[in-house]
Amino acid sequence: MKKSQFMIMDYPGLVKYFASPNPLFLLFFVIPLFSFFLYFTLQSVMNPFLIVAGIFYWTLLEYLIHRFIYHTHFSNKIFYYFFGSFHLYHHKNMADHRILNAGFIMVFILAPFFVSPVLLITRDSGVWGSVGLGLTIGYYFYECVHYILHYKVYEKGYLNYIQKYHLYHHDRGPQKNFGNTSHFWDMIFGTYDARYRDYEIPESTKKTFITQKKVTFSHVEARS
Repeated sequence: MKKSQFMIMDYPGLVKYFASPNPLFLLFFVIPLFSFFLYFTLQSVMNPFLIVAGIFYWTLLEYLIHRFIYHTHFSNKIFYYFFGSFHLYHHKNMADHRILNAGFIMVFILAPFFVSPVLLITRDSGVWGSVGLGLTIGYYFYECVHYILHYKVYEKGYLNYIQKYHLYHHDRGPQKNFGNTSHFWDMIFGTYDARYRDYEIPESTKKTFITQKKVTFSHVEARS
């Protein structure tokens, strides 16, 4: 049997392990992770600066993961088949709302992995817990924002700015504007494209929003 472009198309049953239907469902995984890091945070004097540092750390990870993992066209077919299911498939099928948020495998494996260097460097579980707490808060905010940006059109404020920024990345500049909650790291690393300010969301993109008619993707293949 010939494989499809992405794993999610051949094994739709894996979606429930690698993705969540919405941020509320994701709370079932985020709350235990938050509680885990909170436990270690409370073993010492809580330092709000470390929690803020953890949130800031997440914004960097958000950028790096998006740019160097999600948007890497791996020459290795197995890697491309697997990693493409998380994001490149999303770019090709924005109306498939099953994959707007991560699932428990992504949450429970990646969060401890990204915070472990803090423990190795400081050897302080309190510091590790505080940074992990901040990272979890930043991560959940990111997941909420991503879901909201694909929900409907926003006319003003932060959501208008970040929606145009994100959807410009989708429609016009997939190698630009990798930040999902701000443009800070794009400015730092030279991937900022200010043309998003003049971007108007096309009707074809609006039709993919959650508020539009639901589409079944269990047997639909991504566009090439």
